[in-house]
Amino acid sequence: MSDEIDLLLDLDRQPAAAPEEPKRIDLAAQDEAARADPALFERVAEEPPFARGVLTTPLHLNVAVESRTNLWTHWNGYTTPDVLTNLEDEYRALRHAAALSDVSPLVKYRITGADAAAYLARLVTGTLVSLSVNEIAPVVLCEDRGFVVGDGTLFRLGDSEYRLVTEERHLAWLLDSSIGMRVRVEDVTATLAALSLQGPLSASVLAEAGFSGIEALRPYTARWFDAAGMPVYVSRTGNSGDLGYELWIDPEDAPALWIRLLEKGAPFSLAAGGFALRELARVEAGLPRAGVDYLGAFAAVDPANASTPFELGFASQVDLESGHFTGRDALRAGRLTPPRHILAALAIDWHEPLRFSAIRGAGGIVGLATSIAFSPSLGLNLALATLKPSAIAADAGLYVEAEIRRELDLSLLKAPARIVSGPALALPARHLVPAPITFGL
Repeated sequence: MSDEIDLLLDLDRQPAAAPEEPKRIDLAAQDEAARADPALFERVAEEPPFARGVLTTPLHLNVAVESRTNLWTHWNGYTTPDVLTNLEDEYRALRHAAALSDVSPLVKYRITGADAAAYLARLVTGTLVSLSVNEIAPVVLCEDRGFVVGDGTLFRLGDSEYRLVTEERHLAWLLDSSIGMRVRVEDVTATLAALSLQGPLSASVLAEAGFSGIEALRPYTARWFDAAGMPVYVSRTGNSGDLGYELWIDPEDAPALWIRLLEKGAPFSLAAGGFALRELARVEAGLPRAGVDYLGAFAAVDPANASTPFELGFASQVDLESGHFTGRDALRAGRLTPPRHILAALAIDWHEPLRFSAIRGAGGIVGLATSIAFSPSLGLNLALATLKPSAIAADAGLYVEAEIRRELDLSLLKAPARIVSGPALALPARHLVPAPITFGL
């Protein structure tokens, strides 16, 4: 015991050790180690089809915060909101203020390489000679028989870099068409987020959010903006038939941009919208949707159900006098042949929402409604319908039959229908340059 006490006393008598000097930090070495790995910005490896049962967009959680209905639907395999609050309020924002929605499920392809321009010229039915960098063109893709594979928008991002945005996936066909050419086709749907901001005050919202000079952007053009340090590629495109923009951004930055737009847009009565609003606006604008209003050439089991560009109203996007493109010879040979069916826009003169499918004439059923919607702006039911040519020629005596339920009573309504030339709802702000900017709301 005494030995232990002596040992403790000896330790107490020893001088205290001098404090260690702090280690010097090599800031230059840390900066070098912190440099971003370029591989972080490359496309991530694709998951096998069975790896994930439910696909969500980079904005899924942000959009879910805005949901008051818990109504969801699927779009190209992604879970997307159908209605966030109620369709009437979302529509009111779209037509009188601005509506923000997540359109990341749109299929996006990056096309690059020395032969990218020649490759695309061989695929699309119109000429691309005049398409400059940061310009956009609506395009139609056909196969050898002249039937439409799909339609979409084509962005020219650089001298040999393009982005093709479509409603349905066509990667296998695009890759097959690239054989023998110096071109690379990549599906970048999962690695590129997209937001749609549509409505008469959409330019005002973007200007307030820091997109300086947005009002000078012309329809079907695009440019890069810096929004609070986030690079955003903004195009003056959309399917609302009104002034509108689509914003293309890195998935990691998308949630911050969504929050910023909602905050800056609050004084302008900006509202978030769902898929049902997008569909309503599309029908008002008279825009067909692949897989709904027509079947792509490879989706139609029976060739009689496939369509040519002329049967779908895409004649303005076909240039039979330009260089060779896939399906040109078939379209040339068949341009004098009467169409088998025609996709047309209809207005149904009834001032309450109706549900119907068949379009009838004097001789019975003459067509099928593929998309229907009630337009609050027009107070009419609208439809996109595939009609027999005889119904187009007659343009009279068309009607629809719909069941009307009022409490416990059920009745059959016969409502007259008429063919609409062009968009049912055409708003002049869609083409204005500069776009209207409103401050001080």
